[in-house]
Amino acid sequence: MKLANDARKTYLAESATTIIQAPPTREAFVALSLGPFGSTISPPQDFDGFYPPPFGPKGPTQDGTGNTRLFPSSLPDSGVEEEETAIEALTRFHLWRLRAVSSNPETWNAIDYIAFETVPHLRELRAIKIAMSRFDAGTHKALSKLRGWWISLVFPIDGEASPQWGPEERTHQTRSLFGVSNPTPHQSEILNVVLDSKIGAVPTGLGLNCTRIDQFPSILSSLIASRSSEGEKVPIPLTLVVYPNGGRFGDTFDTVTHRWENDGGPRPDGRNVTTWEEEVVEVVQKCRGEWKDVIVGGCCRVYPPQIKALREKVNERL
Repeated sequence: MKLANDARKTYLAESATTIIQAPPTREAFVALSLGPFGSTISPPQDFDGFYPPPFGPKGPTQDGTGNTRLFPSSLPDSGVEEEETAIEALTRFHLWRLRAVSSNPETWNAIDYIAFETVPHLRELRAIKIAMSRFDAGTHKALSKLRGWWISLVFPIDGEASPQWGPEERTHQTRSLFGVSNPTPHQSEILNVVLDSKIGAVPTGLGLNCTRIDQFPSILSSLIASRSSEGEKVPIPLTLVVYPNGGRFGDTFDTVTHRWENDGGPRPDGRNVTTWEEEVVEVVQKCRGEWKDVIVGGCCRVYPPQIKALREKVNERL
């Protein structure tokens, strides 16, 4: 956190002496990034979603067999008690980290936002909301000190073809997230869970990160399906945080140059998008009126030149 705070001070100092056309006041905020429980175990499970007991049904095996991500769901009420136990275990995990960070006043006072990122399970989304509620109650309204906080979901490449979304996942809204290439009515329940204050604290934002940009349109349309109704549409009272990874449809890895390459050719939908930043801006343009506001950026395989190009595109078209 000290490095982030020092970087903020340096940026503001340099901005004050730079002769460029810029807003009269510049601000820089620091977000505390907290990954899912799956990022703390070996092998990492922030994408595959295999959580060992008590955080999930059973742990991952070396040969990839015998793993499960969800509790038994052959009967409507089976696995409910076990899942509640897992949610409580995940809640304690996230609450422990929040308390550890806030125990140092210098560190806590330097944080403007909290970002729970790369969350692969709806049970963990619920646990984070409960943890933030308990944290707020136990630290004298700590959340009022923050400018905001969000939960960002991750979706594997190729949707249902990914091993994360096998047939055992079913489509029950309390058991898993979803495969983007096989939409189900339960996808819209994610937004309902996020906005439900009875479950726990309601975040100020909902994000999608470390997910390929061409998947965003279908994911976003599914998330807001429950809001579709006749008459005037009211924007979702959340900030949408859009930070896809640098992957794009048609990516291939060149084993000679050790670089990812993309020919920029047509996709299955027939569109021909030449750059990553162009596609990101198109996604933002389409969803601006559906959300309170939008924060945009990049995740893995997105480098400073792309962020600069994205900034220029945003200035030009938004």
